[in-house]
Amino acid sequence: MQMLQDSTAANFRMIPLAQITPSPTNPRKHLNAEGIARLAESIRQHGVLQPILVRQTGAPDDDLTAYQIIAGERRFRAAKLAEMNEIPARIETLNDEEVLQVQIIENLQREDVHPLDEATGFMHLQEAAKLEISDIAQRIAKDERYVTRRLALTDLIEEAKADFRTELIMLAHALEICRLAPDIQKQALAACYERKPVWNQKDQTHTYVADKEKPARHVKYLQEWLAHNVHLNLHKAPYKMDDPRLRTDNLTCVECPQRTGYNKGLFEDIKNGDTCLNPRCFQAKIQRFVQIKKAELDAKGIDRPTAYISSFYETPKEQKDALSRYEYQLLEKKADRCEYAEQAIYVDGVEIGQVRWICRRKDCKDHLGRVRQFYSHQTASGRAREVSPEDRNKRKQEIFDIKVDEIVRKRVMAEAIKTYTFPFQRADLNEVAKEFYRRIPSDDQKTICEVFGWGDKDSASQRYNDDKVQAEVASLDTNRLAQFLMLCSFAHYGVNQYKNHQVDQKPVVQLGTAREVNHSLIDAQARLELSPKKYQAAHQTYLAAMTRGETAKKPVVYEQTQIQATTKEAAKEEATEAAASKQNTGQVFRPASPRSTEPTVSKQKKVAATVNSKAPVKKPPQQQKAAI
Repeated sequence: MQMLQDSTAANFRMIPLAQITPSPTNPRKHLNAEGIARLAESIRQHGVLQPILVRQTGAPDDDLTAYQIIAGERRFRAAKLAEMNEIPARIETLNDEEVLQVQIIENLQREDVHPLDEATGFMHLQEAAKLEISDIAQRIAKDERYVTRRLALTDLIEEAKADFRTELIMLAHALEICRLAPDIQKQALAACYERKPVWNQKDQTHTYVADKEKPARHVKYLQEWLAHNVHLNLHKAPYKMDDPRLRTDNLTCVECPQRTGYNKGLFEDIKNGDTCLNPRCFQAKIQRFVQIKKAELDAKGIDRPTAYISSFYETPKEQKDALSRYEYQLLEKKADRCEYAEQAIYVDGVEIGQVRWICRRKDCKDHLGRVRQFYSHQTASGRAREVSPEDRNKRKQEIFDIKVDEIVRKRVMAEAIKTYTFPFQRADLNEVAKEFYRRIPSDDQKTICEVFGWGDKDSASQRYNDDKVQAEVASLDTNRLAQFLMLCSFAHYGVNQYKNHQVDQKPVVQLGTAREVNHSLIDAQARLELSPKKYQAAHQTYLAAMTRGETAKKPVVYEQTQIQATTKEAAKEEATEAAASKQNTGQVFRPASPRSTEPTVSKQKKVAATVNSKAPVKKPPQQQKAAI
C-alpha cells in the first residue's frame, strides 16, 4: 500500500488499550494461548517493541476516539494480559477493502500462520478484493500452484479441518483430501487412520472405527488408497465425456471440477488428466447411460422391453432384474441369430452399457444344449471355441437326463412316504435321529456328546461316520432316544462358539422354566465349582440362598482393588492397568487366555502370589451332574 509506505512519525502515538477493539475481519481465527502468555511475559520485561497498526473508527477526540486493529491483535492481547494501560500504535486511514488486504498479506507473510487460516485469507482476497490467483501469488511472492492448493483447503469437511487443527493429520493428508467430493472426503479421512474394533454388547457385534489415538498413516498409504478406491479412468467409461444427458444439470465430465484435467494447477501430481475423483457420480452416469440405451432400443418398436443381462452366473442383488449368465445364450455371430434372438444391455462387468444379441428361450431348438462359455475351452483371445455337433448332442442328452432325474426323484419320494405310518418302527426312528444329528453344527454336536457322555473326541469322527452314529443311536432305549431327539432340537440354545464375549442365555432360562428345571440353582453350583479359593465362602453362601429359594445378589470375582504402589515401576504398571480398564469400560468380563490363567496384577500382587503358591491348594469339588 502506498499510504503505508509514506507513513511519518506523526502517525505514531501511545493509545490506551480501552480505546482499541479487535477487527472482525482478521483472518487469523485461532491464536495460541501459550504463545500469547509467553509474549505477555516478554512485554512485562521489555515492553512492546513493535507498534500495532490501527485505524480510527470514532470521532477525532483524544479522550473518546475509538480505534480498530488492522494488524497486531496478538500483541494487543498480550499487552492486556501483562496489565498494561496503553500500547504504541501506528494510525492509518484505510477503507474496509484496504484493511482486509493489509490484514491478509501481513498475516500470510508470518511463518507460524496455519494453512487453514492462510486458505481463508486467500479466499477473502478472491471474493472481497476481487483478486485473481495470479495477483494473490504476486503479492505474497508465491507461485500460482501454491495459492491454488491453499484455496482448495477451504473445501475440507469440518471433521477433516478439526483433525488438521489438532495435528491428527498433516498438511500432506489435508491437501489430498480437500480435492475430493464431501462424501468421498469422509472415507478418505477414515483411511488415514488404523481401525479398531468397538464391541456392541446389545447386538453382540464388532463395529470398526478410526483409531485416532494412534498416529495417522503415512500420506503414501492415503495416496495408494485413493488410487485403488477413488481414481477412475474416464477413457474406460462406456459413455462419452462430453455427453450432457447423463446429469440433470447437464454437467459433462469435460467441465467437471472433479476431473483432474479441469484444474491442472490443483492436480499437477496426477499424470492422467482424465481421471475422475468422484466414483458415485461416475457410477450414476453409467446407470443413466444404460437407461438411455435401453430407451433407444425400446423406441425401435420391438415386441417386448429390452432385457438387462449380467456377466455373472449369480445375479447381484442390486441387479435383480437382470438375466444371469445361466438364463441366456450369447450370440457372438450374426449367423447364430435364431427366430427368438433379441438385443440386451449389460448392466455390470467390463462390458456394462454395451448391447449384445442373446437368446433366452429354453425351448429354442437352435441353442438348447449349446455348451456355454463358462464350460467351454477358451482361446487366447478369451472367446469360446466352436462346439462340435457331437459335443452339442451330448450336452442336449445331458440336459434331458437332468430334467428326467428331477421329476423321477420327487415322484419316488411321493410314493415312498406312503409306506410310513405312525408310530414309527424303531429302525426308521433311528434313521431320523441319525440324519437329524448329522445336520447339526459341530459345536452343537459337542454339546450333545458331552451331555450324553460320548466324549469330546467322538464328535468330529461321528459327524462323517454314518455307521458310528447309527450304532450309538441304536444303543439307546426308547426314552433315551426321545431325550436325544429333543436335545438335538435345543442344543444350540446359548451356545458360545468363540467365547470372546458373553452370549445371551435367555433361551436356556426359558427352557429351564418350561421343563421345571431350576436354572438359578444350577448356575449357583457352577459358580461355586469355578470360583477361586478366596471367593468360595461368598459363593457357598449364595448357593445356600438359591437352595432355599431365596433371592440373592450374585457374588463377583476378580474385582479391581486399589494397591498403593511403592516403586516407580509399580506405579507405571498401575497406570497402564488403569488405562486398559478405562478402555474396556462397558464390556463384559473376558477370561484370561489359555496361556496364562492368572489376572493382570501389580508387582506387589505377583510377589504375594509367589509366596502363597508354596502352600498346598485344595482342588475344587467335582462338578455336580444336573438332570435335564
